[in-house]
Amino acid sequence: MRLLLSAGEVSGDQHGASLLAALKERVPGLEAFGLGGDRCAEEGMSLLAHQRDLAIIGVVEAFSKIRLARRLIRELSIAAKARQVDVAVLIDSPDFHLPLARRLAKAGIPVVFYVSPQVWAWRSGRAKTLAHLGRGILTLFRFEKGWYESRGLGGAVTWVGHPLVDDAARELATPASPPAAGRRRVVLMPGSRTGEIRKLLPLLRDAVAILATRRNDVDVVLVRADSVPEALLEEMGGAALSGWTIVSGPHLAMLAASDVLVVASGTATVEGLLAGVPMVVVYRVAAISYLLGKLLVKVPNVAMANILSDPGDGSQTVPELIQRAATPERIAAGIERFLSNPALADEARRRLALGREELGPPGAPGRTADAVLALVGSRRS
Repeated sequence: MRLLLSAGEVSGDQHGASLLAALKERVPGLEAFGLGGDRCAEEGMSLLAHQRDLAIIGVVEAFSKIRLARRLIRELSIAAKARQVDVAVLIDSPDFHLPLARRLAKAGIPVVFYVSPQVWAWRSGRAKTLAHLGRGILTLFRFEKGWYESRGLGGAVTWVGHPLVDDAARELATPASPPAAGRRRVVLMPGSRTGEIRKLLPLLRDAVAILATRRNDVDVVLVRADSVPEALLEEMGGAALSGWTIVSGPHLAMLAASDVLVVASGTATVEGLLAGVPMVVVYRVAAISYLLGKLLVKVPNVAMANILSDPGDGSQTVPELIQRAATPERIAAGIERFLSNPALADEARRRLALGREELGPPGAPGRTADAVLALVGSRRS
């Protein structure tokens, strides 16, 4: 079986690698190539391009990648036709993958969209395009299938669940050490892309400095994504890093043994939800990108942790500090609220636990692999 897999983000690389591992168990001799990252490469995928080249934040920032994106779309579609792939699995990144899907569909190559774009939040008109171009749409969250069904598109959608549930089961099976007696642990996760680190890490650094003037019991841990060079952290974090613990690799057990997580909005908030740790969610993009987002986005919350744990009244389980609201003073205040108010922290943990049900049971990579193989088989038959 020949597979084109395309993942333009770090989270997509993680999901793609989990899928490849499950497919290899079911399809001996699987040949996979395309756009991905280090984790996909570790699973034996041949990289025609690395996802770090496309890693961007914001609508306006994407313009700087248009020429590269067009070239990659052309090269991936040509390679898919030349190698006569059985299926193309395109992971999230709709602005890149919809043009690629059109080329592939025109060539008769079946397309599977894995990780539905957030059409329920903005640009909902793309849902029909996805259903038209794709052999199937595989969603991570349970509510997404219901959203498609309410629009008569549910037949194209399969809810497979979130692969991070499997990671959490493995990592949380061995608890991490709690903070030392009388100490509080605050974890910083400023993102996996260069733009995120440059915009957010200085804010987090200054917030920690403010917090230190109010408390002397806080230990700071910074989680470095594999895609982030240490030199960039040193550039943006400065001398503050010497007083922090920097970790990389599996970290969910450590999150579960922490008091507060300060995290960039994105997949990392799902990690925080799985670990059950109170969060302060932060994000900044270019001003024009933010204004466009305000016009287009139709949901009250942007963090998946809040969306998944919403009891129905639109309230926030954890605070979101977006754009101008993301100041060091407000970030420090958000951390302090959870540290000084155990009842508030416990309520956040309770609601996050309810939100985990939207992620499904363990076994998502296997269900995803089975769904892909079923969709390929339905085409052949």
